[in-house]
Amino acid sequence: MRTEAPRRAFTLIELLVVIAIIAVLAAILFPVFARTKETAKGTACLSNMKQLGTAFALYLGDSDGVYPSCDNDKAKIVGRPPEPETPEADGPAERDWTITTRPYVKNFDILRCGLDNSLRPKDPANPDLSREYRSSYTINAWAEYGLAESALARPTNWILLAERNNVARGPKTWWMFNWWVWQGATPGVWPPTMTPDPTPKAAEDLALDRHAKRPNWLYGDGHAKSAAFSALWKAGDDNPFWPNPKS
Repeated sequence: MRTEAPRRAFTLIELLVVIAIIAVLAAILFPVFARTKETAKGTACLSNMKQLGTAFALYLGDSDGVYPSCDNDKAKIVGRPPEPETPEADGPAERDWTITTRPYVKNFDILRCGLDNSLRPKDPANPDLSREYRSSYTINAWAEYGLAESALARPTNWILLAERNNVARGPKTWWMFNWWVWQGATPGVWPPTMTPDPTPKAAEDLALDRHAKRPNWLYGDGHAKSAAFSALWKAGDDNPFWPNPKS
């Protein structure tokens, strides 16, 4: 009769070698998985922007081609009719873009980026503005005061919506994209009398580090893309942060 040879167990050294190999593989793969996860969130965020672009296009179609506002008080602008003051110092809340576009936004989730760690509202329709952030995005302040798409020289090259730095900015001003003194005079005048440089406040007000420092941007014609801020900022008429109104 043949006797079965005894099975040989792993030695301690062999086990340590296997563990070391697993550790090396984990060190290599975990960052890859993390980058893949972040890329997926960036893709989802870009999809949000595109859906918001559709919502803005529908809004423009029902609003004579005039962009929604970011809730400044028209009474402060020379040549505009005064509006009744409200309990909120920044003006009537019903003019916020996230509210005026609500009929075209069926899912509040598209207002949030997956990499935005700020406090989500329990009720997105009625956020607690003292601590909750409904949106990860913020509108360009140049959209204020009846800016019409037909007045833009290049709506395809004008940034309407950007990713907001909710870490640095308080929730009560979650709707704004006003990161420079763009009116150019006191009291404010429209159109602005200057084209200021937005770069000093950009890092504070916008989430420029999201998506490997390539945040997403929604343009005036409804298309969206990701790009580094440094690749977008240009001095002169080609600057996409200025609406470049037709002369």
